[in-house]
Amino acid sequence: MSAQRVAAMLIGVMSMAPGSVAGQGCEPIRFTVPVNLGGEGEAYQPANQWRVTLAYRKLYSNQWFIGTDRADDLAPGGIAPVFSIHTVLADVAYSFNDRFRARISVPWSRGSFRRIWADGVSHEQTASGIGDISVQGEAWILDPLTHQRGNIGVGLGIKAPTGSHTKPGQFYLASGPVDFPADQTIQPGDGGWAIMTQLQGFQRVSSRASLYGFGSYMISPKAYSDVTSNPTSTMLWSVPDVYSLRAGAAFDVLPDQGLSISLGARIDGIPTRDLIGGGDDDTIKRTSRITFVDPGLSYAQGKNSFTLSVPLRVKVNRTMSIPEQNGVGLNAGGFAKYLVFASYSRRL
Repeated sequence: MSAQRVAAMLIGVMSMAPGSVAGQGCEPIRFTVPVNLGGEGEAYQPANQWRVTLAYRKLYSNQWFIGTDRADDLAPGGIAPVFSIHTVLADVAYSFNDRFRARISVPWSRGSFRRIWADGVSHEQTASGIGDISVQGEAWILDPLTHQRGNIGVGLGIKAPTGSHTKPGQFYLASGPVDFPADQTIQPGDGGWAIMTQLQGFQRVSSRASLYGFGSYMISPKAYSDVTSNPTSTMLWSVPDVYSLRAGAAFDVLPDQGLSISLGARIDGIPTRDLIGGGDDDTIKRTSRITFVDPGLSYAQGKNSFTLSVPLRVKVNRTMSIPEQNGVGLNAGGFAKYLVFASYSRRL
């Protein structure tokens, strides 16, 4: 079985291309769009080849949680806020040889956030623009020529704070509106540099089936941004670490037609403590852990690949940040019932 077939399990091959590292309600929205799930896709990008990808991610949330329990009636004004974020990502990858490649990813997003404010009225904030651009190098540990049925890959990159984290909006106090940056949840960027790390692997277990695993962790050295949570607060937003884990199986359903499906589990989260940088004790950090069941579909012919993935939420835990553990604030926030990822990729 050629290396072209093992791509069925590489759902996370584009995972280090963030559309934003802000949060959705309390949910990290790290952009992890599948590129090649199977069919005629390639796990190993041939030497001196370019791959161009255009990807889309939809996120919509109208549910409110405290810890692990849904509690819409305890949201501001007794109605769960509504978050809607659309992200488009342009990604270009170049392979220096069968083992090493580099990529650059440029996201653009548009987000809206509607809630009942202190004046007792429902108002909406919006923010849009270029997000945080990332550059990354990736390598296979084992020689692809002799390990076509399985391998382990690593990645290391940098995310630059090219996206605005201060898009203007209105904050509605009981006394009326004041000019203030839109909520952090919908800002195109988070205001900080970051180090991106990843580990992925696959193993073909039969003529049509493969197992896959993927993990990424974004290290944010910056402790906090320069924006407070609201006009009357002195607490600044955190610039948090973000992680994602994925594992499952992929199957070549119609190999000759280039059709593959996959099914796995996915966990996205913001940890309570950052690896470096500090700021955990006195910043607003929407710590969380969300588990999804992650079905996917891929169709590939020739140089073109199309993918669709719709992770369905099965468990939420809006974990307590350090200030919340000390009685400052409440571990509450909004989470999407499902996500939608779609992408088109072409080899040049």
